[in-house]
Amino acid sequence: MKAFPVRTTAAAALLLALSACGGKASFDVAGVFVTSQGVSQPMANSGLVLLNGSDQLPVNVGATSFKFNNSISYGTAYDIKVLKQPNHMTCSVVNGSGSAGHTATIAASVICNQNTYSIGGTVTGITGDYNVKLTNGSTGGQVVLTKDTPNFTFSVPVADGQPYGVTVLDITSATVNPVKLGCTVANGTDVMGDANRANIVVTCAPK
Repeated sequence: MKAFPVRTTAAAALLLALSACGGKASFDVAGVFVTSQGVSQPMANSGLVLLNGSDQLPVNVGATSFKFNNSISYGTAYDIKVLKQPNHMTCSVVNGSGSAGHTATIAASVICNQNTYSIGGTVTGITGDYNVKLTNGSTGGQVVLTKDTPNFTFSVPVADGQPYGVTVLDITSATVNPVKLGCTVANGTDVMGDANRANIVVTCAPK
């Protein structure tokens, strides 16, 4: 996974200043929510819980950054993990482990993506050399059906909560022109849930 650059300054100056006055450096364990390209992305769904050691941090919807309740002292190891994934999403942590004091601040990145699932179904009634092309006009993706493909699955998945709409885009034949086959689609329009869908039914017949 891509690591995002974190702006750092030399921690030595901080430690020297603290030691001069008898103090000990304390570090917040914190970070931001970003896309896979490093762009700020507010937390979209509820349920995310982050963990650092025994310190648990529930994250609110809309949060763009996070900070654990407990700070850590110089030299203490930290290891930010996802204790509980948010609803309908999967999150991962980048730059989430190390030793306090290695950089002036601890700044991890958390990337969360909506879960995706496949759509597909069955087809009946295709004969001869007909090719039936289906398209998912809502989120993209096409699949070509023949008499030898009674089952199909789109290669482009659909995100949880995203609507999809499957229709017949084209029917072609190398030997029959004009074509004499018609096809209908049932269960082709819906909103994706949290599991794969294989209930689309394509029925073809001579016309």
